[in-house]
Amino acid sequence: MSLMVACADAVFARQETLLRTLSSRLFRISERPGDGARTKLVTNLAAGINLVGAAEVLALARHLGLDLHRTLDVIGASSGQSWIGTERMRRAIDGDTAPRAHMALLAKDTRMAVQAGAQAGFTGPLGAATRDAFAAACAGGLADQDDGALLQWLLQQR
Repeated sequence: MSLMVACADAVFARQETLLRTLSSRLFRISERPGDGARTKLVTNLAAGINLVGAAEVLALARHLGLDLHRTLDVIGASSGQSWIGTERMRRAIDGDTAPRAHMALLAKDTRMAVQAGAQAGFTGPLGAATRDAFAAACAGGLADQDDGALLQWLLQQR
């Protein structure tokens, strides 16, 4: 578990031992309240974008007649590698969609990140598409499945 902490320096100094006990990956973000949560939002949006990308390229690979295991091996060892893409897609290719991280969770996280961006006056080209992909997969009955089930959802799209 990673902790992203934003608080006054004095508070951080008093609580650092406890925080390091809770997590081996502690990130001191700033002194501004809410920056830890905002960092978590953008991190989860990056995870969602990477996951949608991985699922899309594997769905394309299937349509091109490629072996998905071999394709993922190449992606995992080259410029297309992302941890979440490789980890989730490895299980999804094998049909394992037992939830470790629910599709509905990334749908919520990507929706909140895009909303926060809009409130800050920012609209990027990938966030909304990622939000919409997770929302559609949830609406298609996959909300309680692992977020890697996005591959199965994309394989059913035409």
